[in-house]
Amino acid sequence: MIDTWTAELPHGVTLSCRSAGARGRPVLMFLHGFPEAAFAWDDLLAHFAQPEHGGYRCVAPNLRGYEHSSSPVDPAAYHAKLLAQDIAALIAAECGPQGQLAALVAHDWGGALAWNLASARAELMQRLVII
Repeated sequence: MIDTWTAELPHGVTLSCRSAGARGRPVLMFLHGFPEAAFAWDDLLAHFAQPEHGGYRCVAPNLRGYEHSSSPVDPAAYHAKLLAQDIAALIAAECGPQGQLAALVAHDWGGALAWNLASARAELMQRLVII
């Protein structure tokens, strides 16, 4: 079952998210590309949340400007550095301030964002998967 919810991040950005799996389990986070949205990952969220496939907590946020996430008017608010800040804050919310993802999985524009985050904050993830 896919849950939908909203993450209010400490720096004032809201991300609408989709997830499957219990909180407290190792986290897989999935970043969508353009012009997709978080729903593109639903089958994988459900798959990897199943105990026989790892029993992960799987989270797919909608990036800024998508679905019900914050949609700033200023184009400068969509700079990769700021989007990476959003994902780092979501990781802290899901994994705790010293926690890390089991993996960050990303596609297309989400992949560019994931590379940016991994190069700046590698300690936030055990693995990086770019599709």
